[in-house]
Amino acid sequence: MANIASGFLSINLDKASELNKSAVDEIIDNLEDNKHFTYCGECEGTFNEEDKIIDLYFNGRWSCDACWEWIENEISDDKNDKELNPEAKTLLIKAEISGGSYEYGSQYRDKVYKKNGAKKLDRYNHTKLESEWPELLDLIHAYNLNQGDSQFSGNDVNITLIEKSDSEQYLFKIVGGAGGFIILIDKKSDEVEFFCDIDEFESSESINEILEGIESGDLEQAEEPEDWFYNAELIDDLIGDSDEFFEKN
Repeated sequence: MANIASGFLSINLDKASELNKSAVDEIIDNLEDNKHFTYCGECEGTFNEEDKIIDLYFNGRWSCDACWEWIENEISDDKNDKELNPEAKTLLIKAEISGGSYEYGSQYRDKVYKKNGAKKLDRYNHTKLESEWPELLDLIHAYNLNQGDSQFSGNDVNITLIEKSDSEQYLFKIVGGAGGFIILIDKKSDEVEFFCDIDEFESSESINEILEGIESGDLEQAEEPEDWFYNAELIDDLIGDSDEFFEKN
């Protein structure tokens, strides 16, 4: 079975136009029975008649690229292979559309947007979900923390700067819903000097003691950060929803 992406769309209908309820129902009914929007799951659509907004939640295969392509085909000037009637097509063209898709922990997220009257979706991909931790902590300005201070970032990820040295070594404790770890970073080289799952860390939370333990052989690193089981999920929680890291295709 292929991976399943979760998608969402908000279709803001043109408030200046007369409401065509049958065309609205056609859009929702078509998508709720559309193979591109119902891969191993359901598409659920609701309509807020007062605000003239259609909200949709659905599932796509691998990503939701096929869903975006289907919408673009329906609002294009191409006269072939249309599934919607002209009235429903006109609603979509006049609407402002925003949404996106993701698969939690897969290092994939995208967003789409279409302004009123446009016949193409602008697509944006998240460009930082595959970043390594020295860069990630720089992106969220964690190196600016004072020693002993904490900050919550993203989806309840707690970043604590345990200690920093005069030689620009930074010892962090990072904990989120997916788990947590201790990480020692040499900022001059942007290298990870030590990494350990927080539940398996048995040394003192001290830069010198960690380095001495590594040198003496008393302290060994079991895995690299990118090999840690919850790495992708914790990164997703940290920066997955940050608009600043999406770039237009």
